Amino acid sequence: MNLDILLRPFLWVLNGLLATLYLLAEHWALVAVLPLLGCLLANTHPSPDPEGQARVMRPALLVAAGLALAAVVFAPKPVPFLMAGLLGVGVLAVRLDAYRPDETLWSLIQSVILYALVGLGARVLTLLLENDGGLINGGVNYLAVLVSFALWLMPLTQAGMLIKNLLVHAPVGADPYTVIRRARERR
Repeated sequence: MNLDILLRPFLWVLNGLLATLYLLAEHWALVAVLPLLGCLLANTHPSPDPEGQARVMRPALLVAAGLALAAVVFAPKPVPFLMAGLLGVGVLAVRLDAYRPDETLWSLIQSVILYALVGLGARVLTLLLENDGGLINGGVNYLAVLVSFALWLMPLTQAGMLIKNLLVHAPVGADPYTVIRRARERR
């Protein structure tokens, strides 16, 4: 019996494990986004009315999750990493917001959808510029600078707005005793 024949299955398993680890390291933004989206999909009812809010929020959250995954897979290089960061800040903001978590979740959904569409639009633009043939060479540098600013500054601004939702809330228009009385009357 040859030792190579006995070790071959273990080498195949080791090779598969190393290939899997390489793919996970190469696409770590996708690996980071999947559990964050799962966390958001699992907790879609942060409001006191879970049935009504979840019924309205679930389709929007599914669309946002699909667009976020498409952007992480297909968009140019800064988008996957910044999308993972935006989702991480958003999940943390929704978890920590004790005042209006449903409002923070809606802001996160809007931010993810908007940034995913901008990232996918940047991919379409780069494909058009690569297959252009010289038709729009005049404004390519200007357009590239605008797209670069949008891809970098947009998620940072949106994450800042989500953090702002944690720290500053709109005034309720009444003194604390009236707010408490109104909250008790709703029950």
